[in-house]
Amino acid sequence: MKKLTAKNFLIKLKEYVWMTVAGILNAITLYTFLNPSRLIAGGFSGLSSAITYILELFIKTFSYDQMMSAVYFVINIPLLICSIVFLRGDFTVKTIYATVVCTGALAILPYFPDFQFTESPIIAVIFAAVLIGFSMYIASEYNGSNGGTEIIARIVAKFHPEIDLSKVIMTANFLIAVLGSVIVIVIQHENGANGTIVMYSLTYVVLGSTFMGMFKRGFNHPQKFMIVTTEYEQLAADITNYFKRGCSCLDVSPNSPDAPGRKIVMVVVQYRQRIHLKQLIAARDPHAFVFVKDVYDVFSRPTFNRSYKVK
Repeated sequence: MKKLTAKNFLIKLKEYVWMTVAGILNAITLYTFLNPSRLIAGGFSGLSSAITYILELFIKTFSYDQMMSAVYFVINIPLLICSIVFLRGDFTVKTIYATVVCTGALAILPYFPDFQFTESPIIAVIFAAVLIGFSMYIASEYNGSNGGTEIIARIVAKFHPEIDLSKVIMTANFLIAVLGSVIVIVIQHENGANGTIVMYSLTYVVLGSTFMGMFKRGFNHPQKFMIVTTEYEQLAADITNYFKRGCSCLDVSPNSPDAPGRKIVMVVVQYRQRIHLKQLIAARDPHAFVFVKDVYDVFSRPTFNRSYKVK
């Protein structure tokens, strides 16, 4: 067992503070933006919304928002048990914690009715997508999740790593959003619910995933330049001197005996540095053949994903 030191304690405290933020943001997304506009989230959050609309027909003692916190926790219990059995470890503990935090926040927020946004569904969708994207990003960064389909994805990935889980999760979220929206339309038809709920809900699902990806990649994600040039020695020296980082030179097989000697200079730079690198390439070898690919993570040097330095 790893010895608990003051440093380790502070690291764990920081992780759980951020998981608390993730759970609260998840609750605010539902209570403040989605529920007032009768929109349905993807995943088990959306499933809990749809079930609560059905229960509201038979249970009049509690309000919709009060019941939803209990429903959200209850339908997550089987998944949390599966996570304990199949996954265990830090991920499971943090997921349970985030689920409890979200449930508690959903139970407390109804005491603040002015905290709900009802002015515009499209604005609600945008703000909700930003918040849930940030919430999912935080949970993922600290090896946790908000529960629901994210637990299913982890379990499936453990036994079938070859499956493209992003497509499975997106399909499940779409189906839940559509099904839940249809339930809302049928139940709340007299209150003005119509087909636009489906479109708004699907837009939220897509935007939420998009914003999560944006937060995960960052706004200055690296790019990989592959530069086929005859001036490889000088260009490699220029890159090293200007960007204060190394690069790799790869051999190229000529397509004819008379072809000039060329090599591929490969270097990874930040997005904002691409302009400087293009100018440097044009000045050194305007006839170089260059192609570029986005790089979303440099895992051996995590700080590289956020650093930005030129001479």
